[in-house]
Amino acid sequence: MRSYEETVERAAELVRMVIPKLASARQPINPINYALWYEYYLGRNKALMDVLDTLLADPGKYTNEEAEELFRLHIMGTSSDRLEMIGNKVNSILDSTSDLLNNTDEHLEQFNREVIHTKAVLDEAIDPAEIRPLISGLISASDSVITANKALCQQIAIRGDEIERLREEIETARAEAARDPLTGLANRKTFDEALANALSENREQDRYCCLIMVDIDRFKVINDTFGHLVGDRVIRFIANALTDSVKGRDTVARFGGEEFCVILPNTKPEGAQIVAESIRKTIEEARLRRSKDGELLGKITVSLGVAWASPGQNSNDLIDLADQALYQAKRSGRNRVAIGGQCQDGPAVAATG
Repeated sequence: MRSYEETVERAAELVRMVIPKLASARQPINPINYALWYEYYLGRNKALMDVLDTLLADPGKYTNEEAEELFRLHIMGTSSDRLEMIGNKVNSILDSTSDLLNNTDEHLEQFNREVIHTKAVLDEAIDPAEIRPLISGLISASDSVITANKALCQQIAIRGDEIERLREEIETARAEAARDPLTGLANRKTFDEALANALSENREQDRYCCLIMVDIDRFKVINDTFGHLVGDRVIRFIANALTDSVKGRDTVARFGGEEFCVILPNTKPEGAQIVAESIRKTIEEARLRRSKDGELLGKITVSLGVAWASPGQNSNDLIDLADQALYQAKRSGRNRVAIGGQCQDGPAVAATG
């Protein structure tokens, strides 16, 4: 589930945007629609924003079913089909195991009846000939119990294998729900959780927590010139470059569209600036070619904003600071690192406050 840390004033501002939007789109003001458009106006989930814009362009496509699926995928964090599939498998395993236990219980009850009947006859029996059929009955009932128990053990072993496969599917679903499908990086939901945890830990230990916000320069031009498939390749390249530039407990996430974030817990601002400059230089020096004809894509560059949390600041405060620094880097000519309101585009690094 996504986390929300908006102030009362910010939440009220969002209410004033969401309600009129739903009314103008002639959509019911229910919790699901409200959550989707609240997230939309927060502006932090570009994938959801793009889908909602597309759906509203053709009002007939915005159905209750579509809204519920978007809610599960973008707010809850995993697809309804995957959850339904796992749920059905759990129910199937439980039902079949229950049937097996009931069947074994019936055999045990039959065996118990045979024992009680045998005891009653033995208490009154005088002729040994009367004992022979009783023993045969006990043996038959005992064989039935043994056979049923063997079948139960075999089926329990099979169910154990099914449960293990189901556990693996659940782990896979959980991992997929935490990752961006295009890049494999942490998605926005995972980023929100990681940043909140990093801030909490560093606050308790009185240490720095830094955030780098990264944006691909002139990405629209890349898409318009070479197409969206090439654009996706560039996004994956940037994701790999960011991943290769961090270590340990650092978290790299796709923030949305062509924007990325790097969380650097227990890192001083000057250290974060060194990381950011290394990322900028690595990407600037790379040369990507279009796979079908080897044509150079031109210089790919990124702009980066670095910020760090002060005491009492929450996740949204830190994101806003990094976003402001990123805007400064863009405004100053792109292909730059901005920190503390200052920009640079060369290898020299000077700590700024």
